[in-house]
Amino acid sequence: MINLFDDQHIIQAKAACHYALPLTFNGLTVRVRADQPAILDHLEVYYAGLTASGLLPKEVHTVDQPELPVWLLDQQVDTSGREWIAVKRARTSPLGLKEAYVDTPQGRWIHKVRTGMVLFQSLTAPVALGELTRHPSQVINFINNQFLNHHQRHGYLLGHASAFDIDGDVTAIAASSGGGKSTLMLKALETAKARFLSNDRILFKPANGKINALGVAKHPRVNPGTLINSPRLSDILPTEERDRFTGMPKSQLWDIEQKYDVLIPNAYGEGKTALSGTLKHLILLDWALDATASTALSSVDITQTPEALEGLRKSPGPFFQQADGSFPAEQAQSAQTYADHLAGVDVLRLTGAIDFARAIALLQERGIL
Repeated sequence: MINLFDDQHIIQAKAACHYALPLTFNGLTVRVRADQPAILDHLEVYYAGLTASGLLPKEVHTVDQPELPVWLLDQQVDTSGREWIAVKRARTSPLGLKEAYVDTPQGRWIHKVRTGMVLFQSLTAPVALGELTRHPSQVINFINNQFLNHHQRHGYLLGHASAFDIDGDVTAIAASSGGGKSTLMLKALETAKARFLSNDRILFKPANGKINALGVAKHPRVNPGTLINSPRLSDILPTEERDRFTGMPKSQLWDIEQKYDVLIPNAYGEGKTALSGTLKHLILLDWALDATASTALSSVDITQTPEALEGLRKSPGPFFQQADGSFPAEQAQSAQTYADHLAGVDVLRLTGAIDFARAIALLQERGIL
């Protein structure tokens, strides 16, 4: 069992990391080192089609691209000996405390209380410890956080949105959790030219007269309602689950929180993913299940109503570490800052009843799809 606060324990554990996997992201190479090969096998399959290798021209892969090692230790962890500070959340979960942290001069330990995983956020040597193969999503999130941190340190703003790309033009879809952004994005992928860019987070930054947008390398994780209403995706559900959800009232199905991974290459074929593009459109989902009005699409002037971007705002979270090694207070940038970063982007709002087929038709009428 590793004592987190004994440096020699960590050094000795790292020395046993004989297995390696390079992951080449857009702008950052993460060299994952592990003491067991199983987690790397999982990561290699998961990231296929989501990283720069094979998707970007070779000239993009320069020796100047920053590299970061990430250590994965499949070890039991002793978290005693320090007082852990609870990570505050906007909403209290019935499942209880999710995360707690301890700051040290070298970085921040973050304890995933429900799973027992412990993650060390550092500028130079991030570490994940615990039952890695039982909780691969937390390993993936931790690796992706290194990518998010890198680009946020270079001026990119974090947005709570899904996104798809068509010939280099990106459309982002913003809403609060459970608002339907993943479902609408997946519906857009049914069209021939649309490619998956991101499911729940985007990074964007004005540069050279356009808004650069970066996707995050994570496949969609969706609830049963998304799957049961898609002929392409319904087989992701186990047979007994599919039978249970089929015919369930829409309002009841909408409220079920039970996540399933949609692996884009498996579901939609090769060539359906993108890494980056120019942000051209932002769709704000302001519709409702109980609305009686027809689904409608209208323009939003964010110079006059920046508060309309509330669903896009996203705190960097407890893993965000600034270039000087400090951890800022968890707080999203102001709505005005988001509006400033989106100057020139076509911002639209979907209102009325939640109707994905109608929404796709409206986007097609606008020439977005």
